[in-house]
Amino acid sequence: MYITQIEVSQMQGNSESGQASGFVSFDSDMGHVQMHCAVTDVTPTSCHRALISEALRQLGRMPEYRNGRRTLSFAPGILAAEPAAA
Repeated sequence: MYITQIEVSQMQGNSESGQASGFVSFDSDMGHVQMHCAVTDVTPTSCHRALISEALRQLGRMPEYRNGRRTLSFAPGILAAEPAAA
């Protein structure tokens, strides 16, 4: 799967408990995948990256990726991109 775009939406967080949740969407050469993710022990500045990391972890646990039949690759610079300021 060649991932060309990553988007985090409907992100909700609780700064006191360090928890966040949201949907992470991947656009790729194979279509569109959306995953619901929840993370703990995050700061307001790290929750975007933490949600993406959790989505990638979940994707990697799917049988076709876990057993090596498929691999993940990324468009240049996509993992270095920061979310736009709201």
